[in-house]
Amino acid sequence: MQKEEFIAKLKEAKSADEILVLAKENGMELSEEKAKELFSELNASGELSDEELDKVAGGNIFEKVKKILVDIMK
Repeated sequence: MQKEEFIAKLKEAKSADEILVLAKENGMELSEEKAKELFSELNASGELSDEELDKVAGGNIFEKVKKILVDIMK
């Protein structure tokens, strides 16, 4: 599966368990904790606190998701 297709499937996942299954199906090891973290980041609500807005302005949310994806795609 191509990277872009894999990321699209991750975004469609309805639970952290689905993310774990996707990772396993693609030969990737992923802890339950990382799956939950990734699911949470990919499905964050539209309302952000002031602190979260500061992080978005600095790109930290994108960087967190990117780091998780890099870790599981090794």
